[in-house]
Amino acid sequence: MADDPDRRKFLTLATCALGGGFGLVVVAPSLRLFVDPAGKKTVTSPTEPLDVGNVGQFVLNGPPTRVEVIAPLVKDGWTTAHDVVIGAAWVRRTGPGLDQVDVRSAVCPHLGCPIGYDSSQNNYLCACHNSRFDLGGAVKGGPSKRGMDALPIAVKDGRLMLTWERYKLDTSGKERV
Repeated sequence: MADDPDRRKFLTLATCALGGGFGLVVVAPSLRLFVDPAGKKTVTSPTEPLDVGNVGQFVLNGPPTRVEVIAPLVKDGWTTAHDVVIGAAWVRRTGPGLDQVDVRSAVCPHLGCPIGYDSSQNNYLCACHNSRFDLGGAVKGGPSKRGMDALPIAVKDGRLMLTWERYKLDTSGKERV
C-alpha cells in the first residue's frame, strides 16, 4: 500500500495545486500593482482656467510680469496635492482694455528651460542656450525653432483666467503634449 500509484499521483497533484495557489496569492497583487495603472490616467492637472490675478495689477505698456501658475489640485497614482506650482507665465498689458493682455509661457520651446526677462534689452531670454524673444514672443536669435507659446486666456469680472498648456519641445509647430 505504500507504493500505491493512485495515492502518489494524488499527493503530487495536491502538492502542486497548493504550491501554485500560494504562488498565485503572492504574485497576483504584485502583478496588479504594476499592470493596473497602465490603462488609467494616473496624473491629473487642471484643464479649466486658473485665476492668476486682477488685470489691473499689470501695468499698461509696462515691462512683463512673471506670474506663477498654481493648480488648486494635482493628483497622481498615490497622492493628492493642493496649491501646486505647475509653471510660470509672462503677462503684459498691451492696451487700455481689460482684455488686451498678452500671456506667454515661461517655458522655452527649445528644451524647456525657464525664460527670463532681460530689462537691459527689453526682451525675453532663455539663458540655457541663449534664445532671445521679442516682447511679442517671436524668436530674435538662438536655437529655438519657434516663438514663445501664447497661453489661452479670458478675463472674467476683471480677473485674468489662464489655461495652462504644455507643448512639444524643439519643434517648429505648436503641438500640445
